[in-house]
Amino acid sequence: MPRGGKINRREFLRASALAAAGITLAACGANQATPTTAPGGGASPSPTGGGASPSPTAGTAGGGSTSGEAVRLRFMTWLDASGKALMDQAIKEFEQQHPNIQITQETVAGTGAATYPDVLKTGMAGGNPPDLFFMWGGSLAAPFIDANQVIRMEQYYKRYGWDKVLIPHAVQAIKRKGALYGVPIHYQGMGFWYRKDIFQKYGLQPPKTYQELEQICQKLKEHNIAALSMGGKYGWNVMRLLDYFIEMEAGPEKHDKLNRLEASWDDPAVVNAYKLLNKWASNGWIPEGFMAVTPDDARIPWFQGKAAMVFEGGWIIPVIKQQGQDITKYGYIVPPTGHKPERISAFPEQIMIAKASKHPDEAAEFINWFIQPSIQEKYYDISGSTATANVKLDPKKYPLVNEWNQVVATHEAYPPTDQAFYKELMDSYFRVQDAIIDGRMTPEQGAKEMQKAAEEWKARNPGKCGMC
Repeated sequence: MPRGGKINRREFLRASALAAAGITLAACGANQATPTTAPGGGASPSPTGGGASPSPTAGTAGGGSTSGEAVRLRFMTWLDASGKALMDQAIKEFEQQHPNIQITQETVAGTGAATYPDVLKTGMAGGNPPDLFFMWGGSLAAPFIDANQVIRMEQYYKRYGWDKVLIPHAVQAIKRKGALYGVPIHYQGMGFWYRKDIFQKYGLQPPKTYQELEQICQKLKEHNIAALSMGGKYGWNVMRLLDYFIEMEAGPEKHDKLNRLEASWDDPAVVNAYKLLNKWASNGWIPEGFMAVTPDDARIPWFQGKAAMVFEGGWIIPVIKQQGQDITKYGYIVPPTGHKPERISAFPEQIMIAKASKHPDEAAEFINWFIQPSIQEKYYDISGSTATANVKLDPKKYPLVNEWNQVVATHEAYPPTDQAFYKELMDSYFRVQDAIIDGRMTPEQGAKEMQKAAEEWKARNPGKCGMC
């Protein structure tokens, strides 16, 4: 899910300490402009529109400044260097329109769900969390919700009319037990992205069945081209491929039950999925040594023309452009499952507001400004996706984006397993996954081990559910 630079253990511990101490990791300045503050101290709606005016007491009700001093917000994201730079530009534009609010962006980039939630938890435990922060959905957001560390957002949905601004299924995807604790800003669908020039060189067409996909992989190997470049470090890049195999072997209904722990993982469908994972690794369809490679570095062979495919989301489009690549040489493949509906892996990304924030209204004002169609169009390259409806992008500037967004909008989805499972159980998923690839477990042993881990986790956590 994540994208960006790399962070090692020492850097992670340092980032955790900084978050706990409230020290700024990255800063941006505020430019002064004509005030847009409402009479009662609350910021008026963004000039881009998209919502009703806040109540006259909005600024003071959430702890807003009444002394004329600017409210300062800390905003944590996982953006890489290019994404952070674009977000800083957006923040600067917001501050020019809202001089009573200043925002400092802090970033923890590169490892995604492997460390980012832990950095946040450290800040929460230290009593000094960011005011607002990026988060995924499902089990990754659940611990913050269950610990009562974030606010419910229904009041702001009503105030700003966000139900009319956002894509409905993106809003539905972030709900927990029927309640809203965040605002979706991106809805990311994933699939195979491929080099058209490599396919054309060897007379290949995008596969319509899994059998055709395997034939492509074998033919590419015969020409010393890696079929799929992946990074095994952190686990989640390889997880995408295994999730696809489980969806294909189990089918949509059973896959959902597996994610909810309502079906046994010691199942022939899971065994077959593990067999496919081992097959792709042992057949050399994935580059040798990929388990030690970071997901970002796994893109290098693809850009160099040494690998034909990667398993990514729409965020890869701005990355292709940033790398100076010819975008016309790249395309996407919806992973064929043979099932109806043919689902893709997809997940929401949201902004949440910490309950400890003294300025939730000002944080909500920034969110409202950021999710407006005109702002999403202008800063689309921050993440290469949007959860805002009616975003219209220039087809000349974004030749693939509108096509891919249509795929995401018209396909039902299954969540990545790391948004279905809590971290403790996800660690077992990664451990079994790695053992299957390395040959330390047979697929049959892996299925039994995964079911054992699921049973033990359920016994320790009665009633918990990441997908509820």
